[in-house]
Amino acid sequence: MTWYEVYLKDISKKKNLTNYVIDKIKNKKVLINLIKKYSANQNIVEAGSGTGVISTYMASLGFKVTSFDIDDEILKLSKKIANEYPSKNKPKFVKQSIFELKLKKDMYDVSFSNGVLEHFTDEQIIKTLKDQMYISNYVIFGIPTKYFNQEEAMYGDERYLDFDYWRNLIEKADGIILEEKSMHYMDYLHRIFNFKKYFRPYPFHIFVCKRK
Repeated sequence: MTWYEVYLKDISKKKNLTNYVIDKIKNKKVLINLIKKYSANQNIVEAGSGTGVISTYMASLGFKVTSFDIDDEILKLSKKIANEYPSKNKPKFVKQSIFELKLKKDMYDVSFSNGVLEHFTDEQIIKTLKDQMYISNYVIFGIPTKYFNQEEAMYGDERYLDFDYWRNLIEKADGIILEEKSMHYMDYLHRIFNFKKYFRPYPFHIFVCKRK
């Protein structure tokens, strides 16, 4: 199954694009607030856009947003979502690999991603973190945690790593961590009935880092 097919399946569960976008924005408020906090000039880049929902929403708030992805179908879908979202200000979508970022130093306030890095090897993660910390003042990324079982993986190749493992990768990329946050996609009422996962970490963990 391609990423395009994965996202279409996810969108179909919400019945339409509007519901999908509203749901994603609501569930990512922690990440969105961190981007706002560290983006003094409102100039940001998304490293691996996926459906581009966060980029689209940040653009609607007046941010100057560039969003990179290497998949043509995904870029087409993210542009469709952005065009249908009720805002005059749109992100700029660019076909670009996050492993080939040949851009100027400190070009952006923030480089961000969510649900991207866990699909790659340690070496790839270290490389892209180094590159993103070069082109941006701050890097903010969210990763899924061991809240999920492997059979719940959205794509199948996700690596649910310990937090200390991620901290070590950031260290190897010559970065320092400024803060960490956790993020849940369920409201409190639904969490109460999810007995099997009471003692697991929140589904998503967010790191804010910068180069040393």
